[in-house]
Amino acid sequence: MSTIAYLRWTYGTRVETRSIPNPSAMQIVQVLFFFSMFLLSCGQSSPAGGESMMQAEMAPAPADRKMSADESTMPRKKIRNGNLRLRVDDVRAAAADIRARVLAMGGEIQDEQENSYDRTREIYLTLRVPAARLDSLMTDLCRDAGQVENRSVSESDITEVYYDTDARLTQKRALETRYLEILKEARSVEDMLAIERELNQVRSDIESMDGQMRMYDKQVAMSTLVVSLVTVQSGMDNFFGELGRAFGQGWTLLLQFLLF
Repeated sequence: MSTIAYLRWTYGTRVETRSIPNPSAMQIVQVLFFFSMFLLSCGQSSPAGGESMMQAEMAPAPADRKMSADESTMPRKKIRNGNLRLRVDDVRAAAADIRARVLAMGGEIQDEQENSYDRTREIYLTLRVPAARLDSLMTDLCRDAGQVENRSVSESDITEVYYDTDARLTQKRALETRYLEILKEARSVEDMLAIERELNQVRSDIESMDGQMRMYDKQVAMSTLVVSLVTVQSGMDNFFGELGRAFGQGWTLLLQFLLF
């Protein structure tokens, strides 16, 4: 006779033990598998019969879920992004100034596009800036760069789903450790293959959740700011600009005619 612990993966519960006949590694794997399913269903609605276990794991926490006492004291996790449209005298000079400011504060230029049509020239900048500096940067640009045509900030609170995913990731890692311990006790090739199959699934889940947590951390730490710079040439400026281009093209054609 041997004793194994039936783990209840609920917050604050104690481990119960009871004597059972000496189990095989395969039986222990089955027990852990059912307990992992019970664990993932705690605090969430059961998925529909046709949905897979993976879909149940990755589903976001219900909107009416109340945070635990520990979670309520943790820092809020918010994703903040901004959008700014400025009318400037020189879009290229303004864009160069903005790029310098962003790089100086540890940000990055994610994308830049320039468009011209009729008498209008626009430059679109997609920037990644430290979230803590988003508001101050937008205020500085509104004051220094040009006339503000539009300014907006969006905010998304992901606190609950962030800590829920983090808790499930911790549980999956504990389950991985337990599978590794059981693998050492496997007595047959069949048991080893069964354990490794479950272990591979757990590791796949860990990799997915870990990637999701890294994405959340990046989105919280760095904000996306889209800046649109626009300038409109006056009718006279446009006339002389067109005249200059026409003169240049005519001169080029004349030289080609004389030389050839």
